[in-house]
Amino acid sequence: MRNIKRSGIIKSMINQLKKIPTETENEIMRDLFLAVYFNDLDKVVDFKVKYPEVYSKKDSFQLDSFWIEGKKTFDLKNLTFFNQTIWKDDDWIEETMPLVRRNRQRTEKMLDFWSTEFGNKNIKREIEYNQYCEYFFCADPNDPEANEEVIFDPISDYLKKGFREIDLRLYNRISCFDFAETKRLLEQGAKLDVNFDEGDESSNALSLVGSECVVLASCEVIPAFKRFEVKGYNQCFSITQIFRDLLGLAAFEDMYDLLEKYIEKG
Repeated sequence: MRNIKRSGIIKSMINQLKKIPTETENEIMRDLFLAVYFNDLDKVVDFKVKYPEVYSKKDSFQLDSFWIEGKKTFDLKNLTFFNQTIWKDDDWIEETMPLVRRNRQRTEKMLDFWSTEFGNKNIKREIEYNQYCEYFFCADPNDPEANEEVIFDPISDYLKKGFREIDLRLYNRISCFDFAETKRLLEQGAKLDVNFDEGDESSNALSLVGSECVVLASCEVIPAFKRFEVKGYNQCFSITQIFRDLLGLAAFEDMYDLLEKYIEKG
């Protein structure tokens, strides 16, 4: 019985390894990454036809990181869900709205494509943002120290200053992109507008999220998509950097959407 179980485990491990692209395959898959990133459906379809074996490993793209050794596996279809989050609203400045509408339409076509590919009309993001915490401004939810900090200082220090623990825990859970716990704390009455740095009116949870949305959108993501419309693929891309930007903006936008519901309640 033990030998049968071990044999099954070994076969499973071998199958997992087969799904990991080789270094050469991963380099080829950069083109697919960019096509999905910029919602270029025609390019995605062309890639699927030209490199069917590489395309079959699209759920195991190997990401580099600035902060950790080795690679991290990423399913490329999640780039479409990031795009869906970013382009869904109409509350952009007027001059940006044409770009937003174009990319919203392209994203919808990509979503239809994935739905057909996987035979699922309700296909959704399958990862948590904080699984990739090393790629954007997100505290590591698995780091015991990070779970006890607010603005890089111990929660205990703020408790001594008279702040409520529930408000401190809320800021911490938002920083870790723990959506479930953030919602639970808000339901229990945690406040979003508590400034933890004396004299700094932007040292609250809501300002943290809102300011990151603005910076990532206006300084990184919008300029990147504007350049793409002009230059297309004839430019140098840092895969890691543009991944960080899209992931980060989607994460902060989703978090702001959650927090906004409780602003309205207040």
